[in-house]
Amino acid sequence: MKFSDLKIIEKSFSWIKNQLDPAMGYVIFENNLNKQPLSLFSESLTAYLKKAGYAFKMVFDAQQAKEYLVIQVDPGNEDEILGKVMGYGLPKDTVSYLYKAKPHDKE
Repeated sequence: MKFSDLKIIEKSFSWIKNQLDPAMGYVIFENNLNKQPLSLFSESLTAYLKKAGYAFKMVFDAQQAKEYLVIQVDPGNEDEILGKVMGYGLPKDTVSYLYKAKPHDKE
């Protein structure tokens, strides 16, 4: 998955999950456009993410009428980034998912 190119791609949530690098952390926001017609992909939010240096991808699932904002983060920072982005002004009923990196085996 190519991050931060500002191009919205049409894929499903299962496709997103299959693209995640297990060595990285992710925060994924889901918006059901049938319930909340305002897009998560506002120019102000994407500008904030770019300025803050976050790697992100915007995904639209036309069959489910859902959009996803996938933010790739350094392992261990998932909770912090979730709080920062939610605090930026996303609706309180926005669904979010955290995918934490798999710990490396210590040899």
